[in-house]
Order: sequence, then C-alpha cells, then structure tokens
Amino acid sequence: MAWLSRWMTTGAVLLMLGVLPGMATADDAHAVIEELLRDGWQVGPDGIATVRQATSTAKGLRDSKALYAAGLALLRHHQYDDAAATFQAAIEVDSKDYRSWRALIWVRTLQDKFDAALVQAQRLSKELPQAELVGDDEERVRETIRLLGRLFAFYEGPRAGDVSAALVQRSRDMIKPVLVGERAVEFENNYQDVATLFTTSTTQQQDAKVDAMQKEQLEKMQNQQQLEIRRTQIEVDQQQATDQIEQLRSQWMQEDQRLEQLLGPLEVSISQLEAQQRVIRRELSILFDDIFRLSEEKRETNDPVRKDRLDREIFRLERLVGDYERDLAQVQAEGRRLVSSRDVLQTRRLQTQQRFEAEIKQHADRKQDLERAEKRLTLESRRNNRAPTGNTAKVRVLSAKASSIRTYADFPLEVERLTLLGN
Repeated sequence: MAWLSRWMTTGAVLLMLGVLPGMATADDAHAVIEELLRDGWQVGPDGIATVRQATSTAKGLRDSKALYAAGLALLRHHQYDDAAATFQAAIEVDSKDYRSWRALIWVRTLQDKFDAALVQAQRLSKELPQAELVGDDEERVRETIRLLGRLFAFYEGPRAGDVSAALVQRSRDMIKPVLVGERAVEFENNYQDVATLFTTSTTQQQDAKVDAMQKEQLEKMQNQQQLEIRRTQIEVDQQQATDQIEQLRSQWMQEDQRLEQLLGPLEVSISQLEAQQRVIRRELSILFDDIFRLSEEKRETNDPVRKDRLDREIFRLERLVGDYERDLAQVQAEGRRLVSSRDVLQTRRLQTQQRFEAEIKQHADRKQDLERAEKRLTLESRRNNRAPTGNTAKVRVLSAKASSIRTYADFPLEVERLTLLGN
C-alpha cells in the first residue's frame, strides 16, 4: 500500500496549497523530501513516476530544499535536463542556495554543456559574498569554492580543447573577487589536485599505450607466421563447405519430392470433399427455400386437405434436410481429418526445408567467411608492416576517464540524499 501512502501524502500537500496558497509549511516540505528520497529513489517506472509527481508538488511549495531534493531524485534517474531545471528553480527561490548552484553547474558540465556551466558560474559569482563569513556560513561558501577550483582546472586541463578559453577566463575574472583569505587557498589546492590527477591519468594512459604498442608488435610478428598456414587451411575448408552445400541440396530435393508425393493425393481428396460440400450446401439451400415456400402456402390456405398434403411434403423435405446435414457433417469431418493430415505434412515439409536451409546457410556463411578471411590475409600482411598504434580498450578507457568530470569532481549524490534525510 506504499502507493496509497504516497498519494495521501501528496494529496495532503496539494490540499494545503489549495487552502493556503503561498504558505507552505516545513512539514509539507519535509513530507515531499521524504517521498522523493525514499519512494522516489527506487529505480524503475514507479520510482520516476513518484519523482515527477513529487517534483510538481515541490514547485508548488516553492521550497528550495524540496526543490533541491527533487533535483537529486531526478539525477538518480538520469533525467539531467529536468534535474538542471529543478536546481534552477531552487535558485530562483533562494539565490543563496549554494548546493543547488553546485549541482546545476556540475550537471551542465557532465552534459558537456560547458558554456552553460560557465554562464551559471558567472551568475553564481554575483551571489557569493566578497568577505569571509564565519562558521557554517563560510563553510558552505568554501565548499562551493572547492568545486569551482576543480571545475576550472577541468576546463583548462582535461577539456581545454572543448571549452572557450575566453569564456573560461572571463568567468575566472568574475570569480576572483570572492577568492579572499582561505578561499583562495581552497580554490588553488583543488585546482592543483585536479591538475596533478590529470597529469597522473595522462601518464598512466601514455604508459598503457607504450605497453599496448609493444604487445601489438609482438602479436603482429606471431600473426605473420600463421598467415601461410591459414591460407592452406582456408582452401581446404572452402572445398569442404562447397561439398556440404551440394550434398544438402541433393538431400532436400529428394525429401521434397517424397513429401510432394504424399501431399498430392491429399490435395485431390480435399478438393473433392470441398466440391461435395458445395453440392450439399446448394441442395440444402434449395430444400430450405422449398420448406419456407410450403410453410407460407400452408399458412395462407384454409383447405384442411391441402394443409395435410403440405404437412406431409414439409415433413418429407425436413427428413431430406436431416439426411443432407448428416452427409455434410460426415464430409466436413473427413475434410477436417484430411486437412489436418495435410497440415501435418506441410508443417513437416516446412520444418524440413528450414532445417536444410539453415544448414546450407551455415555452410554458405562459413564459405563467405573463408573468402573474406582469404582477402584479409593480404590486408593483414600490409598491416603488419605498419607501426603499431596501441589503441586498445584499456587505453580508450583511460582516455575517457582522463576527460570525464566524474574523475575529478564526482557529485556525492548518496551523501546529499542522506544529509537531507538526516535533517
């Protein structure tokens, strides 16, 4: 009954909004946050449906914390554009909601929408105090500064070729006035952490590439030794495939002829039964018409003798109808039996045909593979003379990791969720 509980919770909040517009309470926001970060956290259609409904409620409440929770839940379901829009809505409610600022900028960076992320960073710079605060207030600012340090290092390092250098510099210039005291240290430390990590990642990638190139060169030498052996084996395999295809085609022709001989008499018998059915049905139609005509004539006459004669004639015709209907039932039963036998044979024929075709196709595919392999021998010989590239899966993974924002500033989704629930 979890859905009922969610419906009642959301319904209560909406009812409150209907009665007291614009006067959401802390309990309303807390209920929506609980729904988003518990029921809405479950992966699947039910979870995302809960998130969308509760997000709509959060927007009605205009509570920045509830909107932030909605953005987290949308991130959980990989709804990045919706999450960004929800974080933006939280900022519009509370421009000092730095965690929503951080989430918005991080999401846009994750989506490779660097210009949008930097524009948001510029807007954020106007909301950050230029003088150091104290206690938790300052810690919230510094947490934002730490992320900005990592993001700018990311823009200027791993993704330098993908981001407008002028926009990065302009954004840094706008952030610079708030980098006072320990904030500047935090910014620089995180910037250098990313720079160091990027250098390490690049070194690992280069080392992996060197190892891959050496391994690739060795594999090419070994492959060259196998080329002539493969060429001889391919010729043998091609001849075997050709022989198998011819043998299977011959076997199928024989089996098809045998099944056709069995089907022929059945088709003739079925056609004869269908003709008999048509004749019987036609006779029945005539009898029914006669019975109807005589019944009408009986209804219209007052002559007892005439009525008696008509009754006897109708009775005789009805007996004939019964006889014809029995004959029709027998013909239909025999027809169904023959059709069933024909269907069995046709199914067997189709299955046999499919089996032979599958086996023939298997050998034909094998033959084509061998023909392509034969052509590849020449290409492989040429490739062996080329310098190794070292472009392996490991190198590609390391390259992708080195250019991913998650490597340098991953979003602590679960930590943020637990923090909100704890509050």
